[in-house]
Amino acid sequence: MRGLLISFIISTIFGLLACTSAQRGPSSIQTDEDRILRIQEIDLELSQFWNNDWRYSQKLFQVAPSKIMTSNAPLFDLSKISDPKTRGAIQRLMIERQSLRDELGRKFDDRSWNGVGPWFQSTFRRPLFEKQEIISIRDLEEFRLGNRATNPFPLEHRFFADYSLRFRNEIKKDAGVFAKDKDERIRKDFLKARLECNGDIIAPSKFFWLPDERTRTYEFNWYYANENAQNISVRFDSNVSQCQFRYYDPDSASTWTHGFPLASLRDISPEWMKLTSQVDVCPQITDGFGKNPDGFFWMQDFNFTTCPETFDRYTNLRDPHLAMDRRVISLTGAPLLKSDFKNKNPMATLDFRKAPRFDVIWISSLNFSADFSGMVTARAVRYHAERGTQVRILVPQVTMTRKDREIVTWLMRDLPNVKVQYYKYSVTDDKDGTWFDRFHRVNHTKLLLGYSATDPSANFMITGGRNIRDSYIFPETPFYRAYKHLKNYGDGEEAYIYYNDFDVELRGTEIVKHTLSQMLNFWNREPSTQRFRSTNVNIPVTVNKDFVRSIQAVPASKPLVRHIVSVPYFDGYQLERFYIEMIDSAQKELLLTTPYFRPSVAISAALDRAAARGVNLKVITRIHLAGDGTPQIAEDVNKQGINRHLKNVMVYEWTESNSIMHAKILVIDGKLSFVSSVNLNRRSFIHDTESGLLILHEATAQDLRKEVLSYLSRSKLLTLEEKIGWINGHLIDWADSYF
Repeated sequence: MRGLLISFIISTIFGLLACTSAQRGPSSIQTDEDRILRIQEIDLELSQFWNNDWRYSQKLFQVAPSKIMTSNAPLFDLSKISDPKTRGAIQRLMIERQSLRDELGRKFDDRSWNGVGPWFQSTFRRPLFEKQEIISIRDLEEFRLGNRATNPFPLEHRFFADYSLRFRNEIKKDAGVFAKDKDERIRKDFLKARLECNGDIIAPSKFFWLPDERTRTYEFNWYYANENAQNISVRFDSNVSQCQFRYYDPDSASTWTHGFPLASLRDISPEWMKLTSQVDVCPQITDGFGKNPDGFFWMQDFNFTTCPETFDRYTNLRDPHLAMDRRVISLTGAPLLKSDFKNKNPMATLDFRKAPRFDVIWISSLNFSADFSGMVTARAVRYHAERGTQVRILVPQVTMTRKDREIVTWLMRDLPNVKVQYYKYSVTDDKDGTWFDRFHRVNHTKLLLGYSATDPSANFMITGGRNIRDSYIFPETPFYRAYKHLKNYGDGEEAYIYYNDFDVELRGTEIVKHTLSQMLNFWNREPSTQRFRSTNVNIPVTVNKDFVRSIQAVPASKPLVRHIVSVPYFDGYQLERFYIEMIDSAQKELLLTTPYFRPSVAISAALDRAAARGVNLKVITRIHLAGDGTPQIAEDVNKQGINRHLKNVMVYEWTESNSIMHAKILVIDGKLSFVSSVNLNRRSFIHDTESGLLILHEATAQDLRKEVLSYLSRSKLLTLEEKIGWINGHLIDWADSYF
């Protein structure tokens, strides 16, 4: 199976930011919206200098821990910036940023905000990025004219300062049995192609020494991959709203046989424009709570974190059948037949008669596997893509096998509105990684979201520890001998172990919309550095005791939730600060489930502080990881974390021999909870992208506490140190950050 492969190359023009800031003097900032946009400009400029030295952060996060609660610890390592002019410019920007925040904070009126949602919103209108997208075809079976109406390819030229579209012909044409015949040279080694638009196409001139030409019709010979490593790339005038791309094989036709339309994404999906440009202004309460779970929720100051939102419905998805069923119901409007689930039928009956209509569907996962889970999900999502929904899929390049890619390619086939990014870290000059990180660093966020502007009841998000793979829903190893395109785990095609895992589903327009906005901005990141725009700006505000009491009472009537996204080597390792402050907020009890347990030095210190003030600490983890696909050294990694905390943390080992406990749940004082993709090992805080839901709501926390205790009931308390192999012990210390 083949499809239209659409990938992207984006690069950030930070020079443009510097020019922009130089041109914007104080007199040009006249409104609150101007101030918010200026803060965002400054943050993007400063992000070039955020600390990416993990060892430095370990020192930073342990200095004066009592001050960490206010989140004022700097993200910058100024000692590493040798140029005095650069250091001076950074300091001036930091002063300007604080001045703008203070000015906005003085305008805060507690009567204008009830504790839920943004204080106010702004729109980020300035294009800051270069972006190149690639259209690639791999066979001549798709996009035949007349077969079916084809959704347009979404052109994003109006979102970026410099947008280009590259056409790549990956078909390898067979030369035939008479390849050596003298007449073979008359065979065409290209397709004839034409791009027509209702505005100017900016195309390369036929002669390299001439400037680009403007035309509304651009024709070219589209050479096959094994004939010519061709690079056809065009740009578009901002007035282009519609185009038509057509092509044919001159060896078998004399007129256009294949093609599809292109259209401005702003016109196709106005919601996309809103989601990718919104800025949420979040009040950051500066005092009045103290160090406790309420204080952590209200007083935090993190980028890439939503303002407090609420949700309409929460569903506990511990049961694997319910988890798969809710995925199907959310996408199709009807449940999965129990017999199809029991029989692991990848062609399960899907009833779309009550299916909602989505503007955008987002999927991010460590896996999108060629099995029951992947095939059923792909079929449900394809239904929406055929009806025009914008679909975005983010999966790591390194975890996707050939069969996995074929499932995703089938989902994309004939559907230009489905775009996939195979996440791959690129080593930069910023000393934020090594060559090994190209294979080690992965997307680890696990999110399925459906958003509809016209049908609020359809909006949903599912997140937690599960990936799109059978091993997260079936304890028994599946066989797929009848389906050659699927992985036949039962016959040993790939390692298989059941992950006893946990997800939640939230229903509610605001939390879905704001989380989706975060992820779409991450989609538009700069790939070589992972820089992207935060959708929130936090403004410190001073409030009176009555207001503190009023917002403390909010979780009694409605649940509150924030969503956080972490790209540690870009954002100054803020997820580690987040965990340190969260642990420091615990006063009575902290319960944690994590399959991998080797906290960083700074997080271990936070656990020590919690134990010293009498917090009841319980951690459920796993030592024996056979079948996990990880090397045996991972078991000794967990042993090191266990031995480190054996004296002040009650550490329990999951004892079910046929499964690995994979849930990532944290519950503090029975009122604050965090459900996420985050493992409590160093990899999650240094290398991988992560995300999670922070929920302030006692009923939800009690439900999650019950789940943690359920895991604990099938575990045993560890009281003796675990033996670590001599060689592995040295390897762990040598490759400290990778575990």
